[in-house]
Amino acid sequence: MTSPAPANPDEELRGSKAALGISMAEARELVADLAPRRAWIYWTDLVVSLTIGYGAFFLCPADRLASPLGIGCVLVAGFALYRAVLFVHEIVHAGDELRWFSVFWHAVCGIPMFVPKFFYDLHQDHHAARTYATAQDGEYVPYARWPWWRLCLLPLTALVAGPLFVLRFLVLAPLGWLVPPLRRWLLERASALVIDAEFQRELPGGKAPRSWLAQEALCFGYTLALAALFVAGAYPAARLLEAHLVIAVFVFVNWVRVLAAHRYESDERPMTFPEQVLDSIDHPGFPLLGELWAPLGLRLHAMHHLFPALAYHRLPEARRRLASAVASDGGYWATEDPSLFASLKRLLTKPRDTAQPAQKEPA
Repeated sequence: MTSPAPANPDEELRGSKAALGISMAEARELVADLAPRRAWIYWTDLVVSLTIGYGAFFLCPADRLASPLGIGCVLVAGFALYRAVLFVHEIVHAGDELRWFSVFWHAVCGIPMFVPKFFYDLHQDHHAARTYATAQDGEYVPYARWPWWRLCLLPLTALVAGPLFVLRFLVLAPLGWLVPPLRRWLLERASALVIDAEFQRELPGGKAPRSWLAQEALCFGYTLALAALFVAGAYPAARLLEAHLVIAVFVFVNWVRVLAAHRYESDERPMTFPEQVLDSIDHPGFPLLGELWAPLGLRLHAMHHLFPALAYHRLPEARRRLASAVASDGGYWATEDPSLFASLKRLLTKPRDTAQPAQKEPA
């Protein structure tokens, strides 16, 4: 989904120049040759991530999860599989360009990790100027207005992520196939990877595409198979606990990443494109550590919002080119934070506006 054309394109370009230090026409020309995705990087990265993740999972002494080896394996598996899961972000942005990669990713990661692509298809609304930071953007909440203690509780919801995924696909999915009202509620309120608890998903054409049903059915079949193996004694309870902990690790880390991805200072009205970019945050420092908590280029989140169609492996080069074209005091560089800690500290300690926020645009 693309943003609607501005009423006056020239005015929009001048606005970008003033706000970011470069017009969008100049910025696009700067990275035009970076558009092609390198398929071999995707395949290699995913296979290596899965090999490390699943390897650590099955090498983990499930009966000694509290041991140093057990803790280490759970953490390694959690971070590696977190990286693998986040390829859904690239798949959504790439469209048909990663078609067969998407099929493979679903088979070895998306379905086993309970994150089918249809849960994330709506992500493009997070980039559209008409929906960013509005009620139609389930990936944005004005957290800068929240009390710090509520923000600290959000990552702790990772502790119930695994059981909720199982409940969604093993119990509620088949019930929904039999009970139409429940089915619609599931699709609208429990079928999207979002952070806004009040978000209600709009169904394309008023009904769910067949691809959604296929992905949901595969998740149900996979979960049912695991349940059958558990009942038969072929899948020990200790291994299920390990799986729960691994999922909790990567959901927890993802929550931390989400809290550091934007400034979340919106007044809940639509933002212009430059405002959307400046509301996002780059973390160029500590790149190796950044690839752990914000993999696949997501540590350069403002750069991703500036060039959402660019592949993750192109973002560092795009940023280097931008540095040569935009003065050091150019507006874009206001997106840079020195560390993850600095971003979280600003969000948690920012003075709260006690005024009532403006109402979100209706969905």
